This record gives sequence, C-alpha cells and structure tokens, in this order.
Amino acid sequence: MSENKTPPTALAIIKHNFGKPHIMTWGWSVMILSLATALFLALRCFFKDPELLYPAESVVGCSFLVILMTLCAQVLPSVMLSRGFGDEVIGHYTGVGTLILALVSGIPLMLIRIPLYNLMAYLTLRLSGRSIYPVFFHQDPATTVGSILAVISDTVIPAFGIALFFFGFLWSRFKSTDRLKAYIVIIAAYALYSMDFTSVLALVATGIWCCYLRSRTYNMWAPFLCLISMKLSELLLPQTLSRINIFEVQTYADIGSTYFYASLPAFFMGMVLLLFFIRVLDSFAIAVRFEVSGSENDENIPAFDKSINLSLLLTIAVFVTVWVLIIKGVHL
Repeated sequence: MSENKTPPTALAIIKHNFGKPHIMTWGWSVMILSLATALFLALRCFFKDPELLYPAESVVGCSFLVILMTLCAQVLPSVMLSRGFGDEVIGHYTGVGTLILALVSGIPLMLIRIPLYNLMAYLTLRLSGRSIYPVFFHQDPATTVGSILAVISDTVIPAFGIALFFFGFLWSRFKSTDRLKAYIVIIAAYALYSMDFTSVLALVATGIWCCYLRSRTYNMWAPFLCLISMKLSELLLPQTLSRINIFEVQTYADIGSTYFYASLPAFFMGMVLLLFFIRVLDSFAIAVRFEVSGSENDENIPAFDKSINLSLLLTIAVFVTVWVLIIKGVHL
C-alpha cells in the first residue's frame, strides 16, 4: 500500500520559486534585475525635487543615479551570481580583428537607432498627444567637467554594465540550442530595464545586433565596444543625423520633415553596412567553429523551462507596474 505524499508547505513553495537556485538560471537573474529597476525608479522619484542641491535632472544628480544603478543592478549581480562560471560570462578571446569589426559596427548601428528613435517620438506624439520622458535625463552640461561626466555616465559605464549583464552574464545562462529564446529574453529585459519609452524600437535593434555580436565573437567585449562606438559616433558626428529633442517639441506638427528625409536614407545605409559586417562575422564564426563551438558549457546550464515559475510572474508584474508608472509620468 503506497504512502500518501505530504503536500509541500507554503515556505517550501516560496523557496522553490523565489529562492536562489543552486545553479543560476536566467529567470532568477531577470527577477533580480526587475526588482532593482523598480527600486531605482522609486529612488529617481525621491530625488526629483528641484530644490535639492543636485536634483535628478542635473548632470551630477543624473550621473550619480545612473552610475549607482549600473553598479547595483548589473555589475554587482553579474559578479556575485556568476561565481563558478565567470569565464563563461566574459567569453573567449577570438582576436583583435573581431573586436575592431564590433567597434566599427557601432557607426551603422547609430544610423539605424536614430531613425527608429525619431519614428517612435513622432508616433508617440501623434497617438498620445504628448512625449513620454525617460526616467533618467539631464540638462545640457554647461562646463567641460560636466560634459566629461555626462559622457562617462551616459556612455562608458552604462555600456560596460549592459555588456556585462545582458550579453555576458545573462547570455551565459542559455544553452547553445536556445539561442532564439536567448535573443527574445535578453532583448525584452534590455528594453524594459532602460525605462525609456521613446527608445524602445532603437533598443530592440541594438539588442538584436549585440546578441548577434556575442554569438559570432564569443565574448562580451564585442557588444561593449559596439555600444561605446555607437554613442560616441552620435556625439562626434552631430551633423550626420539629427535626433528629435522630445523635451522641446510640443506636438507632432513641430517635428520638421527634414528629420524623416534624413532618417530614411540613413536607416537603409545602416542596414546595408550591417549586412557587410554580418557576412564577415559569419565567415569568421565558420572558420573558428572547431575551436570555439559555443556549446562546450551546455551541460552546466539549466534547461530553459527551469525559469518558468512564480518568480517569472513576479518579474512580469514588476516590469508592468514600472512601465505603467513611467507612462503616467510619476518621475516628473
């Protein structure tokens, strides 16, 4: 006669769904990211008072929050949670040639990002009648020191955190047979973490390309260099393509037609250039497939469905709440 199994207790269910897994999964990692995102949205709302010495919209205040968020939400979790498989996060060094290609690919990616940003800015104004401001933004720096701080906080440090967490740590939590699922999860988490509604389409394009770079170069440094190049090319080549300033336009009628006349050719030019990089990087990946397959660590990575539990529902609920609050403008 078989014995009746004791039903699991509430504590056991909570520990199973929300406790730190013995082998790190992508679902638990994204849950930590969502909670950190919500925390820093609350922190941003706390520092929005213009009477503060360094409010969140000042260069110093915004830089402080962005750097702190990068460290707490991306760098520290990547370091703490990747113990035992840190080499998989960083990846393989596959030569300086691929890194140079990744660096240069940031320029055509910029030509794709800005048109997508402009399109989203126009559609937002056209459909809702108002712009939806990002959570983190600052006034134009008035000094050289402020400009340097803005570049560091807007470009260098966020690029490192993004490359380390999304295209390093999170990428390492997917088997080589789950690459399509990895693309979907990483791109969605990357866009949601940004808390920038107008940049959503641009972030999706960036996420796709950075995932591709990671899959072809086998390391996180290629996406990092690409992100640096993309941002710097926008700063150093301001006359190449103009980005709509959502803080100045009031209605979609204020957006000049020149934005779209310039954006369309730039978008197609960027696509053509990226196709060239795809061809070169594909050839490289074929050449090194016997040395670096990308599947050598699959047996140490949990199955994809191990992350589909109550913690994933919590992650979705947190991100939905965060984005509803952003659209309502609670941070303004």
